[in-house]
Amino acid sequence: KNLNKIGKTLKNYIALKDASSSVQAASDDLTNNVRLFVANADKQYMINYFKEVNVDKRRETALNTIKELSGNTSKSEEIQSNIQSAVNESMDLMNLEFYAMKLICVEYNISCTEYPEVSAVNIDSVPPEDRKSEALDAVLGSTYIAKKDTISFYINSALVNIEAMMHQNGVDAASNLQRLILLQTGVIVVNILFVATVIIFFYFYVVRPLNRIAVEVKDDKPLDVHATRELNYVVDAYNEVRSQNEKVKEKLVYEAEHDKLTGLYNRTGYVSLYRRMKLNQTVYILLDADSFKDINDEFGHEIGDKVLIRIAATLEKYFKEDNSYAFRLGGDEFSVLIESYKELDKEEIRNRCIKINKELSASIEKMPGITLSIGIAHGGDEDTTDTLFKKADVALYKAKRQGKAGVEVY
Repeated sequence: KNLNKIGKTLKNYIALKDASSSVQAASDDLTNNVRLFVANADKQYMINYFKEVNVDKRRETALNTIKELSGNTSKSEEIQSNIQSAVNESMDLMNLEFYAMKLICVEYNISCTEYPEVSAVNIDSVPPEDRKSEALDAVLGSTYIAKKDTISFYINSALVNIEAMMHQNGVDAASNLQRLILLQTGVIVVNILFVATVIIFFYFYVVRPLNRIAVEVKDDKPLDVHATRELNYVVDAYNEVRSQNEKVKEKLVYEAEHDKLTGLYNRTGYVSLYRRMKLNQTVYILLDADSFKDINDEFGHEIGDKVLIRIAATLEKYFKEDNSYAFRLGGDEFSVLIESYKELDKEEIRNRCIKINKELSASIEKMPGITLSIGIAHGGDEDTTDTLFKKADVALYKAKRQGKAGVEVY
């Protein structure tokens, strides 16, 4: 019974983590679709957005799963509260997304009557010439990013509480198992004079393996126990579930921090890594594709996606040191962070950027060439994450003003 409880605890733990991550994944998919719609004015992204909202409904499904599996403890109430808060924040975030979509629909004369949430939004106060920039600010600005960070905070809080609750359940089951073993051992000692042979067999092939199972389960270690066939089956089952859980955890962490299209770090991974860097030893490279919208319009989004993948592969090719990290910040905007950059000559970094543009400008495999406008900033003792980014941004816009394929150092 206790072994079954341990197995059930492990399965519930995996299911709860999957459900919590599903809320985050659904929110991220909504964000990606609305940003792509605002950037490209392609109605398919709006269709994908409302398919998640009205058909897939992963957030609601995940919330029901969490309510069903987390029970009625104080921790479960915290978990449900965190997930509900994440959903509420996500629903609130949708108002900004509806607003941005309405601006784009009006700007590009795209019909949205089938989506009353969008068509009902009032944008009369926005001048026609500001619609595009207002829509971009709505889904890329600081208010939007702050709300996304709040959603991630609630999801992470839920995961921490799930970890604590399931660990406690496992500890309780292991403690019960230990008490059962002690009771059985006492009975065996009373009858030791009569069944010495049975006791020895029972101790070496049942009691001692169970003790090791209890201790290793409590310490969250993989089991390495040799016992009877039945216990070996339990050991194998536990190790398999634990191994699957580790793989799922690694996969979730990877997917949360990497862009699905290019394989580079996404904005979540960017925030996580950037905050930990020593800024006075960091170089910030900000890159923006020149006339990428024209490629999408002329060749289609499939070719546009291939161009983005090519840009990502080229960045990784030229910045492959262990202390170099490439990111896709969204749309056609990329960045590269190099920690301890003093190991590389500053001119070498600039030359690499020039070579990247030279390589990308050539057409290959029916793909048009493309160039990047690039801004480079070197961190100093006084820099913060915001100031270093702004320096690179200033250099980038200087490069853009001077024409395509520009490389400027702040």
